[in-house]
Amino acid sequence: MQAEFLRLEYTDPKTIIPDLYVRALGYDLFVEIAVTHFADDAKIQRLREHKIPAVEIDLSKLPRDSLRDAITEAVLKTARRHWLFHPGIDAARAQQDADDIAWQKEQNRLLAAAAAKHRSRVDETASAYRQALAKPLGRDIAIPRQAELQAIGLFEYVGYEVVGFACFSERPAVWQAIILAEVFHDHCLGNALCKSVPIANHLEKRRLIQKPFLRVSSDVAEDVTAIEAQFAPAWKAVDNYLKYLLGEGVLVQQGYDVALAGTLAKPWSARTLAEKQRTAAMHSAVQDVEWILGELPANERAGMTGELWLQSIHRESGLTFRKALLSDIESPTIVGQLETIATMLKGQGPLPPATLGLPVEAAIARRKVQMATQSEERRLKQLQEANRSRQSRRDRFCADADVEKDLSGPELGAFLSTKRADMNDMSPVELAEDSEAGLTRAREALSAFVRQRRQEAEAATQKAKFQDKIADLAKGRLSHEDAIAFLKAREDDFGRMSPLQYVKDESTFQKACTKLAQWETFARRS
Repeated sequence: MQAEFLRLEYTDPKTIIPDLYVRALGYDLFVEIAVTHFADDAKIQRLREHKIPAVEIDLSKLPRDSLRDAITEAVLKTARRHWLFHPGIDAARAQQDADDIAWQKEQNRLLAAAAAKHRSRVDETASAYRQALAKPLGRDIAIPRQAELQAIGLFEYVGYEVVGFACFSERPAVWQAIILAEVFHDHCLGNALCKSVPIANHLEKRRLIQKPFLRVSSDVAEDVTAIEAQFAPAWKAVDNYLKYLLGEGVLVQQGYDVALAGTLAKPWSARTLAEKQRTAAMHSAVQDVEWILGELPANERAGMTGELWLQSIHRESGLTFRKALLSDIESPTIVGQLETIATMLKGQGPLPPATLGLPVEAAIARRKVQMATQSEERRLKQLQEANRSRQSRRDRFCADADVEKDLSGPELGAFLSTKRADMNDMSPVELAEDSEAGLTRAREALSAFVRQRRQEAEAATQKAKFQDKIADLAKGRLSHEDAIAFLKAREDDFGRMSPLQYVKDESTFQKACTKLAQWETFARRS
């Protein structure tokens, strides 16, 4: 940006004397250079009255002996600077102040509206509760799970009129029975703690809390209680009931949670489990019978249905199947036998031990034929698989033998086909065919045989080398006739072997050389 106008001195009627007066892009700008003294409030106020933007550049950190280029760099780029006055900044601050005032007015309005709404809610809730107290609750609605509560001994603890009971749409016995049965026995809250608020939320889902008393805030509840002493929000009414049950020993504290006392929870759980098991057994048995009958040809069903079967007699107990299935003694046996019959009809499992009065004799006969056929197929399949495994092991072993180049054809064939005592009188090939362990042993024997042949070959090669050396040495140091005699002479020192037979390594070669030296000495004397 190029300055259109620049003056080092400037004065005007308001006695403003800036260090620099700049005009650029149609705008005026005062520039103050601060070295030891900075613009005070009085000067800033005069600048604001003049309405010309002014900026202050801080050169107090610049050394006094700085060169012109360093001063230029600091003034134009690096030195700290800030606005002493800018009309835009003042306008923004003024707008912010105006916005703050407007926001505060709105907040005051909202607070007043909230207070009015709160008071209205308090009055409506108090009025609604007085009406609820005056309205008698119905007495003709059955108590949920009443038979269970009576059997366990809990029925006497429902119907307790706690403070706040009028918040509910049903009499206390109804919602209190639901708390005991669904919350503490059925554990309908899942992992949530059995506390007043989660329980109240559950009762709300069950539509047991009247609309005016849904989700009453603590502030509203407190003010309503000040007007109507008998009022308490639904969650507080639940809390009052839980405290009553704790005092009666029906509930016990477990850390932050509460639960049914063990003397009540265990028999109730056992009763419920037994009932569920009986119901499930009956339902499962009927389903199995219907499925079994559906799998039989129409001419074999003989008009039998699941209901007729339930009415028929269970031969072992003399009871109808319906009563027998309700018996803890007979039910497990009947259910198990039905499952066996169903499994048989699916082409799986053994033959059933009893028909249970069902027309399945022909199906059992068909299953016997099927099982015999399947058994023969399995036997043949196992035989084929065994043969494939034997051939696979034989092929793998023979492939290992083929890669051993140190063995000749006849030698390899003799090794593979010779029966051995350490292999249970089987040949290596037969042992490899027999099992995976046999294959491993046969491979180890092959490796040992190959190592032995390699060692023998290496020994023969070494022996031939030393035989050549001793022969060449004898021919070079003895006459032709003496050399032949020496090489063939059987020596007691060599175990009645000739030197040519004796030498096989460096040690035996040196002994043969010693013997040769003796022959050479004797030949000279002769």
